[in-house]
Amino acid sequence: KIIANWTSALFYIVSEIYSSVSVGVLFWQFANEVVSVSQAKRFYPLFAQMSGLAPVVAGQFVVHFASKAKDFQSSLHRLTMAVTFAGVMICTFYHLSSTYVERIEGVVLSSNGTSTTTAKKKKPKMSMTDSAKFLASSQYLRLIAALVLGYGLTINFTDIMWKSLVKKKYPNPLDYQRFMGNFSSAVGLATCIIIFFGVHVIRLL
Repeated sequence: KIIANWTSALFYIVSEIYSSVSVGVLFWQFANEVVSVSQAKRFYPLFAQMSGLAPVVAGQFVVHFASKAKDFQSSLHRLTMAVTFAGVMICTFYHLSSTYVERIEGVVLSSNGTSTTTAKKKKPKMSMTDSAKFLASSQYLRLIAALVLGYGLTINFTDIMWKSLVKKKYPNPLDYQRFMGNFSSAVGLATCIIIFFGVHVIRLL
């Protein structure tokens, strides 16, 4: 069935991996490049808290705008337009952030107040094979990889069971969409509250 309806399947596959790739890989890779290890415990919770606001806004957009469409197809078009707009904004802000960081790191103020431009030291890019070897050689990174793998398995197993039950409760796609929008907002709000207190726990412990 997936192969027979490959266009729809591809759309939903890309939708599923969009957050993992854009947030899990691209954003945190950029964050790791510009935030030092010593500053991480200060800024990373703030990044996470800001990301917690996204489900609140997106969920209410779905509830009050997308799910009010005449049918599911029209609702999907509205969501796709919103995702496209968000993607353009991501590219724009990434470009502005990169330009700013390069300008700040490339200019060193000398003692007499004049500025001199220095060549930015580029980090070597590692291939997938080199990355796997480097990961295997470090116990610290192996433990982090195991933690991430455990998280991924847990969340996916739970997600499959939970969504199947919600689907039975809301067989109408628009009702299901409306419920998921409200649920997404609730999760985002709870995440912001937990992170707000979690920052102090991390700092103290």
